[in-house]
Amino acid sequence: MNRKDRRTAQKQGRGSGAFAPAPSFAPGALGTNLFASAVQHFRSGRIAEAERSCRDVLTVAPEHADALHLLGMIAHQTGHHDAALELIGKAVALNPRNPDCRFNFAQVFRARGRLDDAVDQLTQATVLNHDYDAAHLQLADMFLQQGRFEQAATHYRRVLAIKPSAEVYNNLGIALASQGKWDEAAMQYRRALTLKPELVDVYRNLGRALMMQGDVAQALTLARRALVIRETEEMKALFVQCAKQLPPASLDDDLRALIARALSEGWSRPSELSALAADLFKHRHAGRAPDDVAALAGDELLRALLETAPVRDVELERTLTAARKSLLVQALSPAPLGPDETILTFFCGLARQCFINEYVFEKTGDEIEQLQRLLELLEAALQAEEPISELQLAAAAAYVPLHSIARAEALFSRGWSDPIARLIEQQLGEPLQEREIRSSIPPLTSIDDEVSQKVRRQYEGMPYPRWVTAAPVGQPVTLGWYLRNQFPHAPIREFGAREGLDVLIAGCGTGQHAIESGRRFAGAQVLAVDLSLTSLSYAMRKTRALGLNNVEYAQADILKLGAIGRSFDLIESSGVLHHLADPAQGWRVLLLLLRQGGFMHIGLYSALARADIRAARSFIAERGYGGSADDIRRCRQELLACADSTLLKNVAKYPDFFTISECRDLLFHVQEHQLTIPQIATFLRENNLAFIGFTGQAPAEYRKRFPEDQAATDLERWHVFETKRPATFTGMYQFWVQKL
Repeated sequence: MNRKDRRTAQKQGRGSGAFAPAPSFAPGALGTNLFASAVQHFRSGRIAEAERSCRDVLTVAPEHADALHLLGMIAHQTGHHDAALELIGKAVALNPRNPDCRFNFAQVFRARGRLDDAVDQLTQATVLNHDYDAAHLQLADMFLQQGRFEQAATHYRRVLAIKPSAEVYNNLGIALASQGKWDEAAMQYRRALTLKPELVDVYRNLGRALMMQGDVAQALTLARRALVIRETEEMKALFVQCAKQLPPASLDDDLRALIARALSEGWSRPSELSALAADLFKHRHAGRAPDDVAALAGDELLRALLETAPVRDVELERTLTAARKSLLVQALSPAPLGPDETILTFFCGLARQCFINEYVFEKTGDEIEQLQRLLELLEAALQAEEPISELQLAAAAAYVPLHSIARAEALFSRGWSDPIARLIEQQLGEPLQEREIRSSIPPLTSIDDEVSQKVRRQYEGMPYPRWVTAAPVGQPVTLGWYLRNQFPHAPIREFGAREGLDVLIAGCGTGQHAIESGRRFAGAQVLAVDLSLTSLSYAMRKTRALGLNNVEYAQADILKLGAIGRSFDLIESSGVLHHLADPAQGWRVLLLLLRQGGFMHIGLYSALARADIRAARSFIAERGYGGSADDIRRCRQELLACADSTLLKNVAKYPDFFTISECRDLLFHVQEHQLTIPQIATFLRENNLAFIGFTGQAPAEYRKRFPEDQAATDLERWHVFETKRPATFTGMYQFWVQKL
């Protein structure tokens, strides 16, 4: 179940402070009139008068069950939950067959966090009154939130038999979907839409069910229909998930426009749409000359891609490389003409793309000479305070960052068109902010380890990874809720009710994941650490821009974190441990900081999946390439020239191949370990960790091969599965564990 599912489910229940809508109070011989007055006061909102009347009744009749019941409700409503437990408990003892009293007793137990007792009282209420729809509904919602999906479905069906509603059909669908019963879930969602076609959340749930059934096209149709009704974050995310799975030829112009919006407005991480946008561009522009700037400039989807995510397509990269060369030639013409607005906007987008990918495109010797002439012209104009051609500025920014040009800060004092102003902010304003932030980042530990120092130096050259937009995450949820719905069959243990959630991101890089975790989990307070001040400065700038105040950054070495005197409910360390001299040592340090019952999200490289990376590393060593930007550019071109069937050419399929810093991390890293599932299983066993599950698409395929392991937690079977499909974890092993 997702975040929106949870919010929808909560809307159907009465909440921890709710009461039975019209509690039944039996008239008594003693204090009848006083008690009737108390009930009237209570229902009119005159709580103080109601309390006085109840106490008057109890003076006359100390065992008046209804007066005790009502007085307990008043105590609960005014925040005196312990008193409410005592009072309603006495009422239940005196009149155990009052279902409303049982229902209200459950509300107090919920407020005190005693969920098992609440379930017991609600169950008693339904035994006493089989048609008590409010009690059935609240039981269903509680079971749903606890991941007890079969029990939730049973009670939702009971509610529907009493009083059908679109919201309850939707929640029943959620309970069924969480059990993998997609056909039944889809049927309930359709019933909900029949009753209330305006319920946008149901479109999202039905779309997800259709995707799991393999009907992505119909899911996309639903997403588009729902977006017309209301554009929610969840529907935008569903649209992205559907669109990126369909062939470009099946997407019409309206869909292209929506995809351009999705990129520009951040409906997901823009990188999720990079491959689709490139395919759509190539599909539309097949057969055109690669340097047809007018055609490139008129493509809104291409411009959206250029400004938001690295282009991760070899053919499109070559097209853009040719366009950049054309831009440089135009900028150095004897009297560079001012291009029209569309052309200038495209060239500025191209320059923004080059900054995002850290100038990974190939440069010829002629271009290097022409660039030097252009930079000399710009520096002379800045020094003499002479006019500067916007075309020349865009051309320079497509080859080098503006902040690297002497006297570039003088650009702020001049008037510019909007595309140039945004380019200056990206390449000059934001790096200056990061430079100012750098000195404010506290050192949490020393960095003495030799390997840690080498890794830090690698990442200080430029922020890694560079990104533009963080994915929206919707309504915050509890960690337990998130995990139960990601892994409905996994052996997840309750880890205790706590105020808030303490999170450690160990190796946060430029903060994208830290920001998303800080926004995803209710009550999260995040400590995000990294070796690189360059990356941390980028992370802090992005965090401030989003107005977040629950993410704290510090420079630290994972190996030294044991001395910081803090502990955490959740620790996330993805793509970091395998860069330590001893990954197991670093992992054990993190375990010391994890509270009992806490969770870890870990990412590690797979040895089986990275045969092509090992081949490329050997090639790089043989050729004597270093990790400089120039060496990376030259090495990439040599790898791209390899035959398509070779392991070496295969590295161009990795998304990380398409920026300087990511390619350095992929192929030129100073320290890397690759592991196997048996090694991971041994570590988990030796350190008393329960495996919860792998993330991504692999579990669905695994269950087809091993249907008897619906939890997908048998690591011996996973090793068999990966051995037969070595590309399964090409990205990384990404998985969750719990500390027992």
